[in-house]
Amino acid sequence: MTSDRSVEQDTPDNFQGLVSAGSDIAGAAVGSALGFFAAGPAGAAAGGAGGAAAAHTLRKIGQEASNRLLGPREKVRVGAAVAIAAEHIRGRTERGETPRQDDFFEEKRNHRSDAEEVAESVLLRCQREAEERKVRLMAFLIGNIAFNADINVGLAHQLVRTAEELTYRQLCILKIAAMMEDRRALHQGSYREQQSFDKPLYGVLYECYDLHVRGIINFGGAAVLGLTDVDPTSMRVQGMGADLFNEMGLSTIPQADLDPIIAQLSR
Repeated sequence: MTSDRSVEQDTPDNFQGLVSAGSDIAGAAVGSALGFFAAGPAGAAAGGAGGAAAAHTLRKIGQEASNRLLGPREKVRVGAAVAIAAEHIRGRTERGETPRQDDFFEEKRNHRSDAEEVAESVLLRCQREAEERKVRLMAFLIGNIAFNADINVGLAHQLVRTAEELTYRQLCILKIAAMMEDRRALHQGSYREQQSFDKPLYGVLYECYDLHVRGIINFGGAAVLGLTDVDPTSMRVQGMGADLFNEMGLSTIPQADLDPIIAQLSR
C-alpha cells in the first residue's frame, strides 16, 4: 500500500483513467463519479464532514488501485466499482442523507480507517470477480455501509466476504425470497417425492440449499437436510441475508434476471 503522501503525488490521469475504464459496466455512473471527484472537498461537503470523508476514502483507495498492475478486464471491474460507489454516495448526499457519524472514517491502525479497509476489500474482490453482474452490487456495499452506523467494521468485512462467496444467481434468489409476494406459481411444497432432477433445476435447488446452510434464508422453520427438502413457497430471508439484501441493494436486480430462476422453481 502507498502512503498518504505518495497518493497525493499520483497523477490524476491514472485515477481518472481507472474510473473511465469502468464505463463498460458502470455506464453513466462514470460521468457522475468523475464530477463528484472533480468537485473536490467542497463538492463532497454537501453531505457534511461525513460526505467529504467518504469521498476522500474512495478516492484514496481508488488511486492506490490505479497504481497496481491490473489486467485490462480487472481495470474495467475496479473502475466500475469506484464509479458506482461514488455515484451512490453522491446521490445519497444530494438527497440530504448524512453519512455515518461514528469513527468509521477516522484513522486508526497504520493511519488507516475502517472505511478504507472495507473499500479496499470490496475493490480487491471486484478485481477478481468473473461474474461481472455482481460488481455493481458489491460497489453498493461501499456506498451503503458508509451511511449505516449499525454495520460495524467486523460485520462489514463479513458481509463483503460472504458477498464474494455467493454466486450472482444466489443473490437473485435472495431477492426472490425477500420480495416475491405472489408465490402461487412456484412449486408447492418440498421435492421429497421427486426421484430425479434435471441439471437446471438441480443447480437452482442446490444454491437455495447452500443459502439455507449459511443461515441466510429459511424455509419457515421446516427441517431442511438436503435438496429435496427445499420448498420455494416458504423461502424467506433471515439474519445476514437481510443485511446483504439491504447493503448490496439487491432490490435493484432486474426482473429479467429473476425470471429464469422463478421458471425453474415453478416446476
